[in-house]
Amino acid sequence: MQVIPDNYTLDEYWRMLETFPDHKYEYVHGDIRMMTGGTLAHAQIGQNIGALLWFALRGSDCRVYNSDAVVKLANDLCYCPDASISCDPADWTRKVMESPTVVVEVMSQYTQKTDQTEKLEAYKFFPTILEILLVDFRRRYVEHYHRVNMHQWENYVYVNDDDKVHLSSIDVVLAVSDIYLEAYLELEEEP
Repeated sequence: MQVIPDNYTLDEYWRMLETFPDHKYEYVHGDIRMMTGGTLAHAQIGQNIGALLWFALRGSDCRVYNSDAVVKLANDLCYCPDASISCDPADWTRKVMESPTVVVEVMSQYTQKTDQTEKLEAYKFFPTILEILLVDFRRRYVEHYHRVNMHQWENYVYVNDDDKVHLSSIDVVLAVSDIYLEAYLELEEEP
């Protein structure tokens, strides 16, 4: 992730998105961060999660988005999660998502610290987000955060192929084996 140093306005961020549509940017308290490309494993896992969620939610009142969708958490905070879900019909026609229900970050060695600290705290603070998944791309490891009430979260960790991640806010169950299907996991390769 590359940070473009300066103190940009939200309007300047939108102009950058329009001027450079082939790049992804996040907007964090006046800084614009260009998102770097990931590995094939990262792409496979993100694709798997998006496809599983889309298949489970097709025909419902929820929409599944990939990392092209911008999630606006505040006037100075916009992220591009690897997958996100909105069950708010108003989001379906907006330029950005303002009422996400579920967000998913596929963590790399470069983004793991930011994903597990800055982004996790921002997501937990946002009132419409009910579930958060942080997914490692190097090994089977899924952190699941489920909102119990406005100030309390339950946290689960899944590391086995036969583990099931139950996203109760959208009534979807994801098998860890499906999340990692066909993905090369560098920390689990045979010795």
